[in-house]
Amino acid sequence: MSRSAKRIFGNVSVLIVLVALVAVLVVSATSPTLLKNDAKLTAEANAGTPIVQAIAKPKPSPTPNKIVDPAQEWADDMINLLLNGNSKSTFDEFNPELAHHYIKSWSQPTQGVLAITVKDQSWTDCDLELLGANVLDTAGWDNPVLKLVEVSVGDSTTRAVDRNNKSAIHASCA
Repeated sequence: MSRSAKRIFGNVSVLIVLVALVAVLVVSATSPTLLKNDAKLTAEANAGTPIVQAIAKPKPSPTPNKIVDPAQEWADDMINLLLNGNSKSTFDEFNPELAHHYIKSWSQPTQGVLAITVKDQSWTDCDLELLGANVLDTAGWDNPVLKLVEVSVGDSTTRAVDRNNKSAIHASCA
């Protein structure tokens, strides 16, 4: 075959391919089913194929406006220091003969004062003062803001233990 014949044959081949490609595009644009996936056939073909799901990204949710009481947060910190300082995670881990076991609430009524309420038992002044002293020894050790611990039984008996107490054994315990 001559060189000019090869050239003509090549050009005609390219022209036929281009015409076929244009014809397919025209037919696919005018026919809604040509080159479209058949859902039933696709489902059958993928029957044993695992489907990889996209990783679900959590949608940001609006954060509620939580009002934090700094006084209560401080009191909570002091109680956590008390628990940690005694190697406890709950009050139930304290000996049931100690007032520590029966702590039911705590707060900061004024700056530097931790008020603790224990469940009503037959607590002596010594029992309440020992609890207060233990709080000062553990929570107050690294926290000089803690000046006074008031331990009460409900609304009745209240004993206060001050950071400036000079004796480890309180007067009510002697």
